[in-house]
Amino acid sequence: MCGQPTRMDTDSTEGLDLEELVRQELRDAGFTVEPSLMSLDGGLGVWHDPTRGVVVTWGTSAEQRPANHLVKYATIRAAVQLALLTVLSEAGHHVKEDFSGLELIVTS
Repeated sequence: MCGQPTRMDTDSTEGLDLEELVRQELRDAGFTVEPSLMSLDGGLGVWHDPTRGVVVTWGTSAEQRPANHLVKYATIRAAVQLALLTVLSEAGHHVKEDFSGLELIVTS
């Protein structure tokens, strides 16, 4: 049918709407949300993955350095991930961890 959205189009639109909602929830909580996936300087990355949902991840520029520098950021990463999980869950989103907690996946 001409002009009717297909299921794939609808899924993509709903995913992009969810991405914008997640971005707004995080901005309202005080996070700076970059307009792209994630800058090389680190920070918060938010994007829609059509097969998984909205992906939220946080990284530091230190992750570009040798592995021994990462140890001191493990506690900070855990605190930021907990804050992200709390903000999104309290906003009513369904959130799960992926890649050993390095990514949060928002599905609704």
